[in-house]
Order: sequence, then C-alpha cells, then structure tokens
Amino acid sequence: MVMATAIDSLEVSFATKVIHLSESEYGFLLSIAGAGIMIGAVVNTLFAKKLATNFLIGAGSVGVSLGYLLYASSSSFQTMGTGFFSLSFALAFASAGFQTFYQNSIPVDMMGRVGSIYGLLESLLIIIMTFLCGMAAHIFSVQGAVIGGSLIMLLSTIVLLLCTLKPAFYKISLVKKQGI
Repeated sequence: MVMATAIDSLEVSFATKVIHLSESEYGFLLSIAGAGIMIGAVVNTLFAKKLATNFLIGAGSVGVSLGYLLYASSSSFQTMGTGFFSLSFALAFASAGFQTFYQNSIPVDMMGRVGSIYGLLESLLIIIMTFLCGMAAHIFSVQGAVIGGSLIMLLSTIVLLLCTLKPAFYKISLVKKQGI
C-alpha cells in the first residue's frame, strides 16, 4: 500500500483543484470511503471461510488499484465517489488477507521484530514514492501524477495477484497440499 499512501498525498489537491470540490464535498467523499471499508469488512466477514488468504491479498490489492484508477480518471464527484467506495471496499479484503498472512507466517516471538523492520522499510518506500509523486505533479500535473501512480500500482498489483495465486508463494498452501 506504499503507492496508495503516496497517491493519497495528492488527494486533497486533486479533489479541490482538479475536480473543484468544496471542503464539504471532499469531507463527504471521505465518508463514502469510510462506508466502503465498513461494507467491505462486513462482506469479508460473510465470506471469510470461503476466500483463501492469497486470493484476499492479490484480488483485494488489484481491486484497490482499480478503485484508485477510477478515482484518478474521474471528472465528477459521482465518479470520484465510486472510485473511493471501490478502493476502500477492496482495501478491507487486502488488509484482512495481509494480516492473516502475517499472523500465519511469522512466529509469535518474532512478530515484533519483523513488524518493526517491515514498518521501517514501508516508511522509507512511502517517503520515496511520495516525493516522486510530488515531483511528477510539479513537472506534469496533479491529475497526471495521480493517474500515473495509479497505473504503476495497478501493474504491480496484477503481478502480485499472479504471484499469490501460485501455491508456492503461500507456505500454508504447500502444507495443506502435502499434508504436513
């Protein structure tokens, strides 16, 4: 979600300067995103036993990227709202998948250390990508930077989806298949 955070740094500028939303419309837009993640969490709970963790991570991430791309290419409040709802709905699945993967894959006595290292690397990447998105907005345009970042995110999440659908990617899939 490094790219999502970097793109989010341009969100207010995009909403107010490109789409020309008022402060209250932007606030309502954030409420739509909140509704999306709440509804996504409820739907995720209903299908929790039926969806594999690797599918949650991969498909959820692609869904987030598609929502960002819809938001990035929007020219109206309605389209932007649909993008926000979609990305936050899918985020509930991606987050649940990642947290499940983390809890199932990292020994309890190592979780703090692994989480700290992961957090450090994620923070560094967020700083770098936020800087690059800001530079792209300065050189090109805010909308161009948001669309470009969304496309990069979509391509990388498609690769992630293809990788996560391979059983070797997810250790527990191997354990279940081999009966270990």
